[in-house]
Amino acid sequence: MATEERVLCFERKLLEELGVFQGISLDVDKYLPVVTSVSRLVYRNRSEAEQDKRYKQLIPYVLLICNDKILRYRRGRGGQETRLHGLYSVGIGGHISEEDNGLFSGDRGGYQDGMRRELMEEVAIEDAKEAAVAVINDDSTEVGYVHFGVVHVMHVANENVAGRRSGIAAPEFVPMADALKDLSGYETWSRLCLEHLDVLLSKAAASGVIVPEKVMD
Repeated sequence: MATEERVLCFERKLLEELGVFQGISLDVDKYLPVVTSVSRLVYRNRSEAEQDKRYKQLIPYVLLICNDKILRYRRGRGGQETRLHGLYSVGIGGHISEEDNGLFSGDRGGYQDGMRRELMEEVAIEDAKEAAVAVINDDSTEVGYVHFGVVHVMHVANENVAGRRSGIAAPEFVPMADALKDLSGYETWSRLCLEHLDVLLSKAAASGVIVPEKVMD
């Protein structure tokens, strides 16, 4: 019998201490160092974590930028989260599992390592510069209530990426203007990111990530 995946979580009461918000928050420096602190993190069986509202699963959510385009894909049926199947997404990443060896090599650095490993499992990328620019909390849905997202913006030099899992269907870089045309077909987190795309890219640029200037105007 296969061993169940154990995923990285923190107690919801920690978020309540920091200040619960609904939607997207640009105050990433307030939340990220605390929720990624080794002393605050715990691994739980994924099946239990999905149902236990006392915990939040920590999810890296990476926006891949190439020139004036953003990576978009559909959630395929191979993804474990059936509640998202068929929706567009611009966020790459997912649960950080206990199998990510070396996660606790250091507080924020450990989270960064786990984020990059998860990203490389999903798409084929080379080492690229990224910046954490926001956090997401959506308590309005069952799936959102037990997850907490960390939004990263990463610049890649070319469009040669491909889905490595069946949960990533037809990934392609599309002009940002096209991605923004109709947000109704996106999963909630992606819609939030696209609604605030200008400021997310501006924050990434301030951290040294290459982003298209015209989108920031």
